[in-house]
Amino acid sequence: MNHESFKGIYTALVTPMTEDGGLDLPSLVRLVEHQLASGIHGFYVGGSTGEGFILSSEERKTVLETVLSANRGRGKIIAHVGCISTDESARLAKHAEQAGADAVSAVVPFYYKLGMAEIRKHYDCIMRATKLPMLIYHFPGATGVSLSMDFYEEMAAHPQCLGVKFTSLNLFEMQQIRAKCGPDFLILNGHDEVYAAGALMGADGAIGSTMNMMPGLYAGMFDSIRREDWKALRNPQALANEIIAHMLKFDVIPYEKYMLYLQGVIASPRARQPLTQLSEGEMAAIRAYFETNGVLGSYRNEASWQATGKEGI
Repeated sequence: MNHESFKGIYTALVTPMTEDGGLDLPSLVRLVEHQLASGIHGFYVGGSTGEGFILSSEERKTVLETVLSANRGRGKIIAHVGCISTDESARLAKHAEQAGADAVSAVVPFYYKLGMAEIRKHYDCIMRATKLPMLIYHFPGATGVSLSMDFYEEMAAHPQCLGVKFTSLNLFEMQQIRAKCGPDFLILNGHDEVYAAGALMGADGAIGSTMNMMPGLYAGMFDSIRREDWKALRNPQALANEIIAHMLKFDVIPYEKYMLYLQGVIASPRARQPLTQLSEGEMAAIRAYFETNGVLGSYRNEASWQATGKEGI
């Protein structure tokens, strides 16, 4: 397994929706192109940012197939196949391999209170269903599940386990994973607001949702890290965090979709229920911020449908 080839910045893609809540595949294709043109190294498809848990399995397959077709082998594709059901996760993993993904990932099964043994069996079953590398998805803030260090060490010894998408602010834990699991266990930072600090603690790159809105900022940070130019990280991380601080005043996925809509990348900011739909007042506040923020404004997609003068929401 070539761990080195998976290092980089991955956008946890949003899933564009039409006004009636269906999949907007043309916008998804445009989003992929927009990201690649900004220097992104790959995509994390069907995760929580992509509303994966409120898509049907068939929709998840369609989204992955669309991204793979648009990508045309230019970036690495990690397919999130996680479900509470082990069998359904395994079926999605089989599909990901057949469709041509480079790796699969799965959040730990949540809601039911499971021990480390059950979680390990869950991952083992998914890995048996496919020959693709597996990336664990650690997100205790959403799942309520904290993985033990023994679990990480066991998984690091598995020849099919690529590493972990580490979405936690506990960077001491991240550093301990690096120390105990060795240099070939891939760690991809999952909280965008601490990417620079995560890199210092051993992260090999990042998977994040705010890459949708400002992809080149993170790609540039990755290049600085490769050069070990740590001072160069301070300003772009601060710029990203200013935007993230504003975003956290709203619901994250609707905010990111509305920013992509304002940038002219996707045709509608619609999120699927039960996610919040932004109010007129919220959209006005976000639009005002967008118009004054140089980072977000630099990612306008002038070649899009919106440049024709079509009025939006």
